[in-house]
Amino acid sequence: MKKVFLLSLGLIMGLGAFAQNRVMKNDKKAFTVDSRKTVVGTETTTQASSYAPKTAKSVIINRWEDMEDAETIETYYDLQSNSWCSNRMYQLPTGQVGIVATMSHENNQSASDRGTGYNFYDGSDWGDQPEERVEGSYRTGWPTIAQWGAEGEIMISHSPCRAWVREVAGQGAWVLKGTLPAVPEGYPYSGDDFSWPRVATSGDNHNIIHVIGDIQHSISSDEVEHYQVYLRSTDAENWTISYSPLAQDDEAVGHYSADAYNITANGHNVAIIYGDDLQSHIVMYKSTDDGQTWERTVIWENPYYGCDWATDECSIFTDTMYGPSNVAIVIDNNGVVHVAMNTYEYIHDEIGNTYTTYRGRAIDGIYYWNDTREAPIQSPDGNPHHALRLWWPDTENPGYVKMDADSTKWIGFVPMHYDETGSLIEYDNDKFYIENDYFYKFRSGQSGMMAFSCDPNGNLACAYSAPNTAREDGSHYYRSIYVSYYNVAEGYWHQVEDDLMDNIMLMYSEGIFTISVDNTANVGEFWFGFQADDEIGLYWGSNATQTAGTQNYIHACKVIANPEFVNVPETEAQDVVYNIYPNPATDYIMVSSAMAANATITFVNLAGQVVKSYNQNLTLGENSVSIDLESGVYFCTINANGFNKTVKVVVK
Repeated sequence: MKKVFLLSLGLIMGLGAFAQNRVMKNDKKAFTVDSRKTVVGTETTTQASSYAPKTAKSVIINRWEDMEDAETIETYYDLQSNSWCSNRMYQLPTGQVGIVATMSHENNQSASDRGTGYNFYDGSDWGDQPEERVEGSYRTGWPTIAQWGAEGEIMISHSPCRAWVREVAGQGAWVLKGTLPAVPEGYPYSGDDFSWPRVATSGDNHNIIHVIGDIQHSISSDEVEHYQVYLRSTDAENWTISYSPLAQDDEAVGHYSADAYNITANGHNVAIIYGDDLQSHIVMYKSTDDGQTWERTVIWENPYYGCDWATDECSIFTDTMYGPSNVAIVIDNNGVVHVAMNTYEYIHDEIGNTYTTYRGRAIDGIYYWNDTREAPIQSPDGNPHHALRLWWPDTENPGYVKMDADSTKWIGFVPMHYDETGSLIEYDNDKFYIENDYFYKFRSGQSGMMAFSCDPNGNLACAYSAPNTAREDGSHYYRSIYVSYYNVAEGYWHQVEDDLMDNIMLMYSEGIFTISVDNTANVGEFWFGFQADDEIGLYWGSNATQTAGTQNYIHACKVIANPEFVNVPETEAQDVVYNIYPNPATDYIMVSSAMAANATITFVNLAGQVVKSYNQNLTLGENSVSIDLESGVYFCTINANGFNKTVKVVVK
């Protein structure tokens, strides 16, 4: 298997300096995005001779296993999101996986059969690709899916949003639970339906359902106001609906647009992130009580926030800024929230709603943050425009820039590729595809559409879409789906370690709209999906670039990490116990078991004293265990079937 070159291991393993000459100029191309005029700038880049990359141990021992061609859903309808996707895959404790996508088999602009395509991995193979949409007679799509209950699943479809469930995932007919409520009386625009949903489930048994979405209220023929909503239910029929947690800080209206949000849940912890570009903060709301109360964190503070570009109020910002347009989020089993943000560079040129964005390798990067770190993120030079800047001036080589070598902060970037002679393939800005609607999905940030997958030990994988300089159609680079990996014990990213499209079947395919299983069942296992198309661009959208529809496939890929990387023995995947939650706990813990087994559960305090020991007959699935412990920090060890698992548990 050809490996994507590992670039930076940062502060821990070192980095050879890579520098590029950077010259900016305005392009003649102009686009209208959200009624704001966008002039696209360009950069030319020249490699400096000081680049000396360093290799590292291999992280990956297997991709796909026997699923080399895991094409799960075929669709001509290629617009999976307004910007990025999330909540389209999930995994049961048994290892089975469900996946959804917007699907149409009609090669025309009517797409009368448009709706939700669904497929299911039963632990050994995927089902046949779907021929019909889940919704039956309803023409819809843009679905979102999650586990529901011990072994079921819930799917929410788009506008008006409807809930569909199955008591046992992958089996039987989907049951329509009904249409989700519109905006209630007493709120502005009451009676409006919301759309573009995202769903996650929390609680001891995935029985609490959380949905977020967007209200698009038309004020006039050319003006739309966005409201963000939050819904909660325990039965998929009776819902409470309100404005999102943003409302508690007077930000529910106008700050974020459709699909500019993600939601994730693990145990009793739920997190929602809002991220839009140009003038919005990156804001996270976290709940530790299944969505009853929320705590706000501004992760990245936009210096343009609240500015009116049509006045002198913002004219002081004459420096270019590195800001995000896509975000990804996941919660690990210890309740830590992990966030990824891509970067692109832009500047507000003058009074009025105009700005210039730049493109080129040296403005690219995906930033990493978790909620044990400082917020808002600060720039090392004190300039708020540079808090998300990866490429910095090289003081030893005037006119050149080089990467920040700290791989505790940076997940990935456009990778380097080499030709048959070993020479670096230089990045050609003119081969970066920026046409119309397609440009809007990424802005000018070359790398984007990130998705996290987190294993039970807290190890992370982050997949994203970026141009591949080794693959092109003669005019433009194809995008690949790259993956970087984070060992929780090491605390830094193994950057750009894998290319999920490094497959002869995908040699001439474009990879976009990355999705993932947020929390996987097995240590060292990560799941991703993406849309592959043989033609660059989109057929659907307000400014689509393809003149005719093409066959797109929603791919699924399981990544198996080297046991050395995840610091567990190879036999760990066969362990009975794969999850212990919630954490923090109160008067009980939940033990997720892969089979029926007799177990001994022991709690040891920080002084090394055994304070409690239980014998428990575990059953397949979720097991509730009363703990009756004083508040404090303990190490919980579960021995079963000859294996043991130890986690640190905080008891409140």
